[in-house]
Amino acid sequence: MNFKQVEAFRTVMLSGSMTAAAESLHTSQPNISRLIAQLERNSGFKLFERVGGRLLPTDEGAALFTDVELAFIGLQSLEQSAQNIRRGGTGRLRIAAVPSLSLTVLPRVIQRFRQENPDVAISIHTSDSPMVAHWAASQFCDLGLASYIGEGMPGVKTQVICDVPGVCVFPKGHRLSALTSVGPDDLRGEEFISLSQSDGSRSRVDRVFPDDKGHRKLNLETPYAATVCSLVGLGLGVSIVSPMVALEYLHTGIETRPFRPQIRFSTYLLLPADRPQSLLSQRFGQLIHEMLTAASQDWQ
Repeated sequence: MNFKQVEAFRTVMLSGSMTAAAESLHTSQPNISRLIAQLERNSGFKLFERVGGRLLPTDEGAALFTDVELAFIGLQSLEQSAQNIRRGGTGRLRIAAVPSLSLTVLPRVIQRFRQENPDVAISIHTSDSPMVAHWAASQFCDLGLASYIGEGMPGVKTQVICDVPGVCVFPKGHRLSALTSVGPDDLRGEEFISLSQSDGSRSRVDRVFPDDKGHRKLNLETPYAATVCSLVGLGLGVSIVSPMVALEYLHTGIETRPFRPQIRFSTYLLLPADRPQSLLSQRFGQLIHEMLTAASQDWQ
Protein backbone atom coordinates (compact mmCIF):
# COMPACT_ATOMS: atom_id res chain seq x y z
CA MET A 1 0.00 0.00 0.00
CA ASN A 2 1.13 3.56 -0.62
CA PHE A 3 0.34 6.94 0.86
CA LYS A 4 -2.18 7.97 -1.82
CA GLN A 5 -4.21 4.82 -1.23
CA VAL A 6 -4.19 5.31 2.55
CA GLU A 7 -5.05 9.01 2.19
CA ALA A 8 -8.00 8.17 -0.08
CA PHE A 9 -9.24 5.53 2.40
CA ARG A 10 -8.99 7.92 5.34
CA THR A 11 -10.82 10.68 3.47
CA VAL A 12 -13.66 8.33 2.49
CA MET A 13 -13.98 7.24 6.12
CA LEU A 14 -14.14 10.85 7.32
CA SER A 15 -16.45 12.17 4.58
CA GLY A 16 -18.76 9.13 4.26
CA SER A 17 -18.66 8.89 0.45
CA MET A 18 -16.26 8.56 -2.44
CA THR A 19 -17.74 11.62 -4.14
CA ALA A 20 -17.12 13.84 -1.10
CA ALA A 21 -13.64 12.35 -0.72
CA ALA A 22 -12.86 13.19 -4.34
CA GLU A 23 -13.93 16.81 -3.83
CA SER A 24 -11.84 17.07 -0.67
CA LEU A 25 -8.73 15.71 -2.39
CA HIS A 26 -9.37 17.66 -5.63
CA THR A 27 -9.55 14.58 -7.78
CA SER A 28 -12.22 12.45 -9.52
CA GLN A 29 -14.58 9.91 -7.98
CA PRO A 30 -13.31 7.12 -10.32
CA ASN A 31 -9.76 7.81 -9.12
CA ILE A 32 -10.84 7.43 -5.49
CA SER A 33 -12.60 4.17 -6.33
CA ARG A 34 -9.46 2.90 -8.07
CA LEU A 35 -7.26 3.76 -5.07
CA ILE A 36 -9.64 2.03 -2.65
CA ALA A 37 -9.72 -1.07 -4.85
CA GLN A 38 -5.90 -1.15 -4.96
CA LEU A 39 -5.74 -0.83 -1.17
CA GLU A 40 -8.22 -3.71 -0.76
CA ARG A 41 -6.09 -5.93 -3.01
CA ASN A 42 -2.92 -5.03 -1.14
CA SER A 43 -4.49 -5.54 2.29
CA GLY A 44 -6.33 -8.73 1.37
CA PHE A 45 -9.77 -7.74 2.71
CA LYS A 46 -12.72 -5.52 1.82
CA LEU A 47 -12.82 -2.07 3.35
CA PHE A 48 -16.41 -1.00 2.53
CA GLU A 49 -19.83 -2.49 1.85
CA ARG A 50 -22.80 -0.86 0.10
CA VAL A 51 -25.83 -1.08 2.41
CA GLY A 52 -29.06 0.58 1.34
CA GLY A 53 -27.18 2.98 -0.94
CA ARG A 54 -24.79 3.94 1.82
CA LEU A 55 -21.08 3.18 1.95
CA LEU A 56 -20.26 1.56 5.29
CA PRO A 57 -16.88 0.33 6.54
CA THR A 58 -16.40 -3.36 7.22
CA ASP A 59 -15.11 -4.47 10.61
CA GLU A 60 -11.69 -4.89 9.02
CA GLY A 61 -11.92 -1.43 7.47
CA ALA A 62 -12.85 0.13 10.81
CA ALA A 63 -9.90 -1.62 12.50
CA LEU A 64 -7.52 -0.39 9.79
CA PHE A 65 -8.86 3.15 10.13
CA THR A 66 -7.89 3.21 13.82
CA ASP A 67 -4.25 2.56 12.94
CA VAL A 68 -4.40 4.96 9.99
CA GLU A 69 -5.58 7.77 12.29
CA LEU A 70 -2.70 7.10 14.66
CA ALA A 71 -0.28 7.36 11.77
CA PHE A 72 -1.83 10.63 10.55
CA ILE A 73 -1.70 12.11 14.05
CA GLY A 74 2.02 11.36 13.99
CA LEU A 75 2.37 13.01 10.59
CA GLN A 76 0.50 16.09 11.81
CA SER A 77 2.81 16.28 14.80
CA LEU A 78 5.82 16.14 12.49
CA GLU A 79 4.29 18.83 10.30
CA GLN A 80 3.72 21.08 13.33
CA SER A 81 7.28 20.49 14.47
CA ALA A 82 8.59 21.43 11.03
CA GLN A 83 6.50 24.61 11.07
CA ASN A 84 7.91 25.57 14.49
CA ILE A 85 11.46 25.01 13.27
CA ARG A 86 10.75 26.96 10.08
CA ARG A 87 9.30 29.87 12.05
CA GLY A 88 12.10 29.71 14.56
CA GLY A 89 9.43 29.81 17.24
CA THR A 90 11.18 27.50 19.67
CA GLY A 91 14.74 26.85 20.71
CA ARG A 92 17.55 28.73 22.40
CA LEU A 93 19.56 31.75 21.29
CA ARG A 94 22.80 32.77 23.00
CA ILE A 95 23.94 36.31 22.24
CA ALA A 96 27.33 37.82 23.04
CA ALA A 97 27.54 41.62 22.96
CA VAL A 98 29.76 44.49 24.03
CA PRO A 99 28.33 46.71 26.81
CA SER A 100 27.66 49.64 24.47
CA LEU A 101 25.02 47.45 22.80
CA SER A 102 23.79 45.23 25.63
CA LEU A 103 23.09 48.33 27.75
CA THR A 104 21.39 50.35 25.00
CA VAL A 105 19.81 49.08 21.79
CA LEU A 106 19.99 45.31 22.36
CA PRO A 107 17.08 45.14 24.86
CA ARG A 108 14.78 46.78 22.29
CA VAL A 109 15.89 44.34 19.60
CA ILE A 110 15.15 41.43 21.93
CA GLN A 111 11.74 42.92 22.74
CA ARG A 112 10.87 43.02 19.03
CA PHE A 113 12.31 39.54 18.46
CA ARG A 114 10.27 38.04 21.31
CA GLN A 115 7.07 39.46 19.84
CA GLU A 116 7.57 37.18 16.84
CA ASN A 117 9.27 34.32 18.71
CA PRO A 118 7.71 34.25 22.18
CA ASP A 119 8.93 30.78 23.17
CA VAL A 120 12.61 31.25 22.39
CA ALA A 121 14.94 31.09 25.39
CA ILE A 122 17.48 33.92 25.13
CA SER A 123 20.65 34.41 27.14
CA ILE A 124 22.88 37.51 26.89
CA HIS A 125 26.60 37.45 27.63
CA THR A 126 28.43 40.77 27.90
CA SER A 127 32.15 41.46 27.59
CA ASP A 128 34.68 43.30 25.45
CA SER A 129 35.09 42.70 21.72
CA PRO A 130 37.90 40.08 21.94
CA MET A 131 35.89 37.98 24.40
CA VAL A 132 32.72 38.36 22.30
CA ALA A 133 34.71 37.06 19.33
CA HIS A 134 36.04 34.17 21.39
CA TRP A 135 32.53 33.20 22.50
CA ALA A 136 31.32 33.25 18.88
CA ALA A 137 34.35 31.32 17.54
CA SER A 138 34.06 28.64 20.23
CA GLN A 139 30.29 28.33 19.52
CA PHE A 140 29.53 29.11 23.15
CA CYS A 141 27.28 31.81 21.65
CA ASP A 142 25.29 31.67 18.43
CA LEU A 143 26.31 35.18 17.41
CA GLY A 144 28.31 38.11 18.69
CA LEU A 145 28.03 41.88 18.47
CA ALA A 146 31.36 43.66 18.71
CA SER A 147 32.51 47.26 18.41
CA TYR A 148 35.82 46.48 16.73
CA ILE A 149 37.67 43.54 15.22
CA GLY A 150 41.37 42.84 15.37
CA GLU A 151 43.79 40.49 13.69
CA GLY A 152 43.57 38.08 16.60
CA MET A 153 39.98 37.01 15.99
CA PRO A 154 40.17 33.68 14.12
CA GLY A 155 37.24 31.33 13.80
CA VAL A 156 34.58 33.98 13.13
CA LYS A 157 32.88 35.47 10.10
CA THR A 158 32.36 39.21 10.40
CA GLN A 159 29.84 41.59 8.91
CA VAL A 160 29.53 45.35 9.47
CA ILE A 161 25.92 46.07 10.43
CA CYS A 162 26.31 49.69 11.52
CA ASP A 163 28.91 52.42 10.96
CA VAL A 164 28.35 55.96 12.29
CA PRO A 165 30.49 59.02 13.05
CA GLY A 166 31.17 59.72 16.72
CA VAL A 167 29.73 62.68 18.60
CA CYS A 168 31.16 64.83 21.34
CA VAL A 169 29.12 64.54 24.55
CA PHE A 170 29.12 67.22 27.23
CA PRO A 171 26.89 68.38 30.11
CA LYS A 172 23.88 70.55 29.34
CA GLY A 173 24.75 74.22 29.52
CA HIS A 174 28.42 73.59 28.76
CA ARG A 175 30.23 76.17 26.63
CA LEU A 176 30.40 73.62 23.79
CA SER A 177 26.63 73.89 23.34
CA ALA A 178 27.23 77.16 21.48
CA LEU A 179 29.06 75.29 18.69
CA THR A 180 27.51 73.48 15.73
CA SER A 181 30.37 70.95 15.69
CA VAL A 182 33.36 70.23 17.91
CA GLY A 183 37.01 69.72 16.96
CA PRO A 184 40.17 68.78 18.90
CA ASP A 185 41.09 72.40 19.67
CA ASP A 186 37.65 73.00 21.20
CA LEU A 187 38.47 70.46 23.91
CA ARG A 188 41.62 72.22 25.08
CA GLY A 189 41.83 72.07 28.85
CA GLU A 190 38.72 69.89 29.24
CA GLU A 191 38.53 66.88 31.54
CA PHE A 192 38.15 64.05 29.01
CA ILE A 193 36.55 60.75 30.02
CA SER A 194 38.19 57.95 28.04
CA LEU A 195 37.38 54.38 27.29
CA SER A 196 39.83 51.79 28.61
CA GLN A 197 43.14 51.33 26.84
CA SER A 198 42.09 47.83 25.72
CA ASP A 199 39.12 49.20 23.74
CA GLY A 200 39.80 49.62 20.03
CA SER A 201 37.65 52.75 19.95
CA ARG A 202 40.01 54.40 22.45
CA SER A 203 42.94 54.22 20.04
CA ARG A 204 40.89 55.80 17.24
CA VAL A 205 39.97 58.71 19.49
CA ASP A 206 43.50 59.18 20.79
CA ARG A 207 44.92 59.40 17.25
CA VAL A 208 42.97 62.63 16.75
CA PHE A 209 44.94 64.12 19.63
CA PRO A 210 48.55 63.26 18.73
CA ASP A 211 49.90 65.72 21.29
CA ASP A 212 47.69 66.20 24.32
CA LYS A 213 49.83 68.92 25.86
CA GLY A 214 47.41 71.72 26.52
CA HIS A 215 44.51 69.72 25.14
CA ARG A 216 42.71 67.12 27.23
CA LYS A 217 43.01 66.21 30.88
CA LEU A 218 43.05 62.43 31.05
CA ASN A 219 42.18 61.52 34.63
CA LEU A 220 39.05 59.40 34.11
CA GLU A 221 38.54 56.22 32.12
CA THR A 222 36.00 53.37 32.06
CA PRO A 223 35.43 50.28 29.91
CA TYR A 224 31.83 51.22 29.16
CA ALA A 225 30.58 54.01 26.88
CA ALA A 226 27.34 53.94 28.86
CA THR A 227 29.32 54.84 32.01
CA VAL A 228 31.09 57.58 30.06
CA CYS A 229 27.75 59.19 29.29
CA SER A 230 26.60 58.92 32.90
CA LEU A 231 29.80 60.59 34.13
CA VAL A 232 29.39 63.34 31.54
CA GLY A 233 25.82 63.90 32.69
CA LEU A 234 27.13 64.44 36.24
CA GLY A 235 29.41 67.20 34.98
CA LEU A 236 32.65 65.24 35.39
CA GLY A 237 33.96 65.84 31.89
CA VAL A 238 33.38 65.49 28.15
CA SER A 239 34.02 62.65 25.72
CA ILE A 240 33.53 61.23 22.22
CA VAL A 241 31.21 58.22 21.85
CA SER A 242 28.97 56.51 19.37
CA PRO A 243 25.76 58.48 18.78
CA MET A 244 23.84 55.23 19.24
CA VAL A 245 24.98 55.15 22.86
CA ALA A 246 24.62 58.89 23.45
CA LEU A 247 21.02 58.79 22.23
CA GLU A 248 20.12 56.37 25.03
CA TYR A 249 21.59 58.66 27.72
CA LEU A 250 20.21 62.07 26.81
CA HIS A 251 18.02 61.78 29.90
CA THR A 252 21.13 61.94 32.09
CA GLY A 253 21.69 65.59 31.18
CA ILE A 254 24.06 65.42 28.23
CA GLU A 255 24.15 67.18 24.89
CA THR A 256 25.84 66.10 21.68
CA ARG A 257 27.53 67.74 18.73
CA PRO A 258 29.15 66.23 15.64
CA PHE A 259 32.90 65.80 16.07
CA ARG A 260 35.33 66.80 13.33
CA PRO A 261 37.36 65.10 11.98
CA GLN A 262 35.07 62.11 11.92
CA ILE A 263 35.81 59.14 14.16
CA ARG A 264 33.82 56.14 12.99
CA PHE A 265 32.12 53.80 15.43
CA SER A 266 31.20 50.45 13.91
CA THR A 267 29.15 47.48 15.02
CA TYR A 268 30.11 44.03 13.76
CA LEU A 269 28.03 40.88 13.65
CA LEU A 270 30.24 37.88 14.43
CA LEU A 271 29.25 34.32 13.53
CA PRO A 272 31.07 31.01 14.09
CA ALA A 273 33.11 30.27 10.97
CA ASP A 274 32.66 26.50 11.05
CA ARG A 275 28.98 26.20 11.90
CA PRO A 276 25.88 26.70 9.73
CA GLN A 277 23.81 29.63 10.93
CA SER A 278 20.55 28.59 12.58
CA LEU A 279 17.21 30.10 11.57
CA LEU A 280 17.00 31.83 14.95
CA SER A 281 20.37 33.54 14.61
CA GLN A 282 19.60 34.44 10.99
CA ARG A 283 16.38 36.17 12.02
CA PHE A 284 17.96 37.89 15.00
CA GLY A 285 20.91 39.09 12.91
CA GLN A 286 18.57 40.45 10.26
CA LEU A 287 16.44 42.21 12.87
CA ILE A 288 19.31 43.95 14.65
CA HIS A 289 20.72 44.99 11.28
CA GLU A 290 17.38 46.55 10.33
CA MET A 291 16.93 48.31 13.67
CA LEU A 292 20.48 49.67 13.83
CA THR A 293 20.26 50.86 10.23
CA ALA A 294 17.02 52.67 10.95
CA ALA A 295 18.37 54.20 14.17
CA SER A 296 21.57 55.39 12.50
CA GLN A 297 19.93 57.23 9.58
CA ASP A 298 20.07 60.60 11.37
CA TRP A 299 23.78 60.24 12.06
CA GLN A 300 25.12 59.37 8.61
